[in-house]
Amino acid sequence: MIDRPIFVGGMFRSGTSLLRAMIGQHPNIASGLETYWFAIDWNRREDADVQERLRRLAEFYEFDSKDVMAMVAQSATIYAFLSKFLSAYTVRIGKSRWAEKTPGNIQHMDRIISGWPDAKIVHIIRDPKDIYASLREEKKWDSIDEFTERWCSIVGAVEGFRSKLDLSSDRYIELRYESLIADPLGTTRILFDFLGEPWSEDVARFGGKADDFEKVRTATGKTSSPLKRLTQPLMSTRVGIWRRVLSAEEVDLLRHAVTERGFGSAFRRIEQATPDL
Repeated sequence: MIDRPIFVGGMFRSGTSLLRAMIGQHPNIASGLETYWFAIDWNRREDADVQERLRRLAEFYEFDSKDVMAMVAQSATIYAFLSKFLSAYTVRIGKSRWAEKTPGNIQHMDRIISGWPDAKIVHIIRDPKDIYASLREEKKWDSIDEFTERWCSIVGAVEGFRSKLDLSSDRYIELRYESLIADPLGTTRILFDFLGEPWSEDVARFGGKADDFEKVRTATGKTSSPLKRLTQPLMSTRVGIWRRVLSAEEVDLLRHAVTERGFGSAFRRIEQATPDL
């Protein structure tokens, strides 16, 4: 089984899809669509809804569903299945290591470390004002209360794991979305040094990736804004969008709501680190 897996996570609209696609441009790393592995109840894997999720996963990764069901039968745990499934995908496309990106990975770091002790965890963060502005544009979780609940649950999970888990610098790294956009060369050098892989300019030259967009649209009949943007090159216009979407009053209300939940210092730390482009 392939070792040293990579898990990417972060708040929705924080750049997880972009980072996953860029990592997958490395000659050694296979990085396909998100699996939501932690949402699969392995004790109910014979249930119709779980079977449908697994069939969809087979389609996303272009496997025969019978082969995937054989992997299910051979796996006692979700950890064993995911390793078997993504290792088979990695070998099939001629690479040597796999990465899994699902935004919620960051809320399951305890399970990741338990299931894959040699895993590398990458947490991508973005100015929370821009995340909220992006959600507002899409009319999804676009109230301050909804956003605050989701953002604080992720920040709270990470802060909790800092006190419970070994999140040393050789296991866990935070990357900024804004830095990835402003300096893809420098930021990917830092990332691949952390991953223990030789840096390749291919990972920093992102010109768009249309195949994932088409794959999801064909399989589900649906798509999403992050996937649509993956068809385009890196765009600095996505940094600072809060300035044209949010009013000053809304920004104050957002900061106040997050502070009321006890995460004002985390909010300020992340927003103040945002570079100007």
